[in-house]
Amino acid sequence: MQTTHIGKQHFHEYKDSTLNSELIVIDRKFYVPVEELFQAFSTPEALKEWWWPKKLYSDHIDLDFRETGEYFINMKGFDHGGGGMTGQFLEIVINERIVMQDQFADARGKAITAKQAKMPGEWPEMCYITFDFFSEDKNTSSLKLSQQGVPNEAQKDCIKGWTSMFDKLEKFLKKDLVH
Repeated sequence: MQTTHIGKQHFHEYKDSTLNSELIVIDRKFYVPVEELFQAFSTPEALKEWWWPKKLYSDHIDLDFRETGEYFINMKGFDHGGGGMTGQFLEIVINERIVMQDQFADARGKAITAKQAKMPGEWPEMCYITFDFFSEDKNTSSLKLSQQGVPNEAQKDCIKGWTSMFDKLEKFLKKDLVH
């Protein structure tokens, strides 16, 4: 896995989510065809298996997986009583790319501020997350995550969170291959 900070460059065309944060970029390889990797992002059933870092889980997902479709992914676990993320899909290219507009949400899926979500730092109202999918060969694919809008003081935890989620995704994909 490769993690890089790209400064104030913008990885995709959805700009201006914040002026003072870097772009987080994480590259990860998976030993499944790109179609299987992409599928893990496109259904509530699959997302429930791996979305959120270790020790957290989702008990409720609303997902309208299409361009302009909206989503809400609730979060539960250890001392977290509820809440999560909500937003809209801005771009979906099957097996190639997903671009999401993202913001914090309460347990009912209503958008809230980062301050209300008790997150450190100055967050923009909206963040932007891009997943780019690449086929390496028949049974190997890679994923490039870019997240725009995470304040500097939250970036280390954000990177740890995505890394943990991708570890869970890898286990889910392996489990799915066995059955």
